[in-house]
Amino acid sequence: MKKIGLILVILIVLIGIIVLTGCSIIFTAPDCYTPPITPPTQNCYLTVTAGDYVWGTIYVDDQSTGQYIDFEGQLTTTVVVSCNIWVAIYIVDSCGNQSHTETIYISPGQNYLYFAYWKDKDKQNDFH
Repeated sequence: MKKIGLILVILIVLIGIIVLTGCSIIFTAPDCYTPPITPPTQNCYLTVTAGDYVWGTIYVDDQSTGQYIDFEGQLTTTVVVSCNIWVAIYIVDSCGNQSHTETIYISPGQNYLYFAYWKDKDKQNDFH
């Protein structure tokens, strides 16, 4: 008789927990699920400066940033990039010519890249 009483008390407590919280220890209801917390991606800034005869749209890891630099006009521009990674930077002019690639490690905060010259990716000339 004592065993039945103990079992009834345990069942009543479990039912009470289910009713009060809406969650079951045995069966997890959808609203009891807590998704894992993903840390936000930290953004950093990269300022790119054009050297002599350098102009065009800046590409970071083969993606256009939409930002344009020109040694005779818009000398510098800043793009937002992810932190703590290596990125490959190149420039594409209005004719579709791609420059050589510069790589830089992006640290938290402000980063700088001086694109000192234009060298076509597969040619030996240094003039654009």
